Amino acid sequence: MSNENIEKKLREARHFLDKMRKQEKRAFGDKEPFDFLLSAFLNATTSARNAYHQQQDRKRNDAIKAWKTGWENALSPAEKLLYNFMQKDRVAEVHKGGSSRDVKPDAIKVGVGDVYSDESGTLISMGSNIPGSGMGGGFIIKPHYYFTIDGVERDVTAACAEYLALLDRMVTQFKADNP
Repeated sequence: MSNENIEKKLREARHFLDKMRKQEKRAFGDKEPFDFLLSAFLNATTSARNAYHQQQDRKRNDAIKAWKTGWENALSPAEKLLYNFMQKDRVAEVHKGGSSRDVKPDAIKVGVGDVYSDESGTLISMGSNIPGSGMGGGFIIKPHYYFTIDGVERDVTAACAEYLALLDRMVTQFKADNP
């Protein structure tokens, strides 16, 4: 795959990441699109990550493998952890029934007379503010998507953005080392 195609895959991944960021802000409606977008992101980044190999060119592939191993070995421990996690999560997404991403409820307090609105809809809370009436508003439950990476909960879109930055750096370094 050419550098242009690899860069296109990274733009594709960025597109899906932007859509995930918009989707995660939605309180109402179908939550499944977030998973579709995450799957597409993982597939696009894997295509970019593994793209330098060419069929029937063993000498070039061996040189690229050596370069990539050196680049991966130069990653910080935290970067290696994320880099390896995302590869494993893509395998889980495609071959083992789904990403390891999890979701927690994010409760947003909505008082009587309050209005909550986002791209997915609007809620107007009505009722009585009389003390003891039990009608003091309520909560909107929004999903918060996260990965658990080495025992630490990480926001999915933040981890994906960091991973995408690593891959951008890999491509930039490859181009510099292989003009």
